Amino acid sequence: MDKLKKKLMNILAYPISLYEKLTDRKATLIAGIVLIGVIDFLLPDVKFIIKELFTDKSVPDIVYNAGMAVLVLLLLGFVDVICISVPLFDIFRYLKRKEIQFVSTTGIGKEDEQPPLRPSVIKVMKIYIMSHFIIIPVSLACNLWDTRFITEDSSALLVNLALIFFMIINIWAAAIMTRGLNAIFRFNMLFRRLTFIIVFTWNFLFGMVFDVMIKNWLMQLFR
Repeated sequence: MDKLKKKLMNILAYPISLYEKLTDRKATLIAGIVLIGVIDFLLPDVKFIIKELFTDKSVPDIVYNAGMAVLVLLLLGFVDVICISVPLFDIFRYLKRKEIQFVSTTGIGKEDEQPPLRPSVIKVMKIYIMSHFIIIPVSLACNLWDTRFITEDSSALLVNLALIFFMIINIWAAAIMTRGLNAIFRFNMLFRRLTFIIVFTWNFLFGMVFDVMIKNWLMQLFR
């Protein structure tokens, strides 16, 4: 049973060894930020974005929107990755210090105590970026299902089912990040339980602000 659980976790949230091999190389980070920007800008409805920006527009407007699209997707990727990762890194760096003090004072959890794997904000950013590789295909499938089957006349059962899938995806994304953060910070069991709560809460709150406010502000830049 434990082997099956481990294999399932490795499939759904990556193997621990993958997180332990993360480096501070900035080239891969920049590529990841650009990828997140493309995802934030174009998904879930690529056709709608292209139609809004380039259909029935004058040539100067098309050229302007094309250049602005590059700028906006870079800004979206930068803001998304930075605003999620930097606060989480600061929180967990602080918690790691508190964990060390707690263990040295009380002795509780000493058997689980391990030195962190040189955690850095870049590694936290990469963990956040990695979570998209698994979540985005599933999220797209759910959005496609919602578009085709959820209407104003849909039953309460279908609407509630869509909400459940939405929450599952958010929980799954937080679980992937939690696994990665626990791998590089090496929290003991006592502090490890806090990781998911913090990650899920921050991801959910910032995600709402990002979708409702930041994306809408930047989309106003287009003609």
